Amino acid sequence: MSTENLQPGTSRQTGKRLLAIWFVGALTLSGLAACSSASTGIAPSATSTSNQSEGQVEAEVTESTEKIIDREPTRVATSFAEGITSEEVLEWVNAASGQMLNPPTDFMGLVWPIGRELDDEPDPQVFDGDPFLEHSDVLTEAQLDEVANYFRNWQAGLQGCDPEEARGFDEGAARVEHWIKGGANVATAPDPCFESRSAIVAWSADQDKQTAKQVFFHESYHGLSNYLLRQCSPVLGRQENDMNDLRWFAEGTADYFGVYMAAKDDGRDNYVQTMLKRAYLDLRGDPGMPLEANAYVQTAAMVLMIERGMITEEQILNGSYFNNCDWINTFDPGAPGMDYIFESFNKIEVSDGNYFYSEATIAG
Repeated sequence: MSTENLQPGTSRQTGKRLLAIWFVGALTLSGLAACSSASTGIAPSATSTSNQSEGQVEAEVTESTEKIIDREPTRVATSFAEGITSEEVLEWVNAASGQMLNPPTDFMGLVWPIGRELDDEPDPQVFDGDPFLEHSDVLTEAQLDEVANYFRNWQAGLQGCDPEEARGFDEGAARVEHWIKGGANVATAPDPCFESRSAIVAWSADQDKQTAKQVFFHESYHGLSNYLLRQCSPVLGRQENDMNDLRWFAEGTADYFGVYMAAKDDGRDNYVQTMLKRAYLDLRGDPGMPLEANAYVQTAAMVLMIERGMITEEQILNGSYFNNCDWINTFDPGAPGMDYIFESFNKIEVSDGNYFYSEATIAG
């Protein structure tokens, strides 16, 4: 599973709001378990085969990400939360995986409800070092067992993981169960193995459905990305922690995807305005906020990079930047042109309710 650490320099308010989003890039959860259905009356999800376009199937991918598939792809999902159906989560799973150039063979989506915050600071001591906030329970103990078992059973039934990966299944399942039963505000992307991944989101009582959907797409992007820092560490012969200054790019692209896909699902086209407005308002509260601070400003940086021609929206949305490890060097903070992004991402302007980077800022 891929997850990003809560970045230093994050304001308390913003950190609480985005903790679930950021956590997706920092943890490694090999061999996660699956959950079962709660007594909310939500039907178990259906399974569907992914529908890639002809262009996606024929698109070239790097040799490192080519794969031989000898079985049908699986897309499954379930929700234990009133207000979000299993069918909706399956639609999100299919939409996210269908957007990607080279998705994994198996992908699972899971949503369950949690209540209100019990405190306003993360409790790593409660969650074995994982920086989550405790929330009150919504589900009964029996229902929480069903959620944990759903994940465990999904993982146990996977066909694409080798024996070495499968040895970590029990430990991973226990970790997920601890989050579920502890009321953690978890949102992350467990990946039992390269061809079998997932996105799991605990929907808290202080989040609206739109936010939950956006977070789910964000986490799905991490889960669907083939080469994040953990995967690139052995490829490049570098320690993962030595590349932490690249997490901003992984988070910015994932959040761009999350905002875009949520807007697309709603039939809206205002996703760039949403991105820039969030960052602008955060920067008003902390004008000196660094790019490493949070996903809001990192996503705004994606907008600036697109407008400067440094990246393309298409490559963000189809995940192709993460089909190999070239992005590590290309978007390193010391790479040519990146210093300007770190210096200028905060130069968002507003006029008549419209948020933008000026032509002068774009031109540099």
